Amino acid sequence: MTLRILSIALALMLASAAAGETIYKYRRADGQVIYSNRPLSEAALVEQVDYEPTPVRSQGEPDKSLLDAEQRISKQLAALEQAWIEVRDARQALAQAEERLRAGVEPKADEPRQLGGSADAAPPAAGGPLPPARPAAGGPQIFARPAVGGPMGRRQGGGGRSVEYQERMAALEADVRAAQERLDTALRRYNALR
Repeated sequence: MTLRILSIALALMLASAAAGETIYKYRRADGQVIYSNRPLSEAALVEQVDYEPTPVRSQGEPDKSLLDAEQRISKQLAALEQAWIEVRDARQALAQAEERLRAGVEPKADEPRQLGGSADAAPPAAGGPLPPARPAAGGPQIFARPAVGGPMGRRQGGGGRSVEYQERMAALEADVRAAQERLDTALRRYNALR
């Protein structure tokens, strides 16, 4: 019986809470507690509570701050994803540039090769050596002519490589440096977003 009364009281309390009413707590002469949403004359009033229900948002209208937070998170994740794609692409570009450099070390068939220059040294005005002192004054001995076993001449262009080869290698090395810089920039941006 007590459980039934408590259940009824709770149902009344919830029903009145939904409507925003006053809830009364009474005690009967036999000590039993009764809850009601209207005044009763046959029991003593113990407590009275005015209840105003808080408005409940429907599922269709989410909180604006939650929407803002979700948008910020989405933008951050999209920026992070884009930065990672740039890191991946920069790594791939660096690997390709390094592979082109490795493949370009060998001279091409159509590139001229300079294995040696003339036996004559460059003039002193152009940066060549000064004329040697006479042997009697302690200078070097005069070289024999190439025809009888003397020096074959000076090498030019970096060890027999042509100017075209040198320019091509310089361009390939510049590509590697540019790809490395792109990767470094992409990694800095990605780490700044994390």
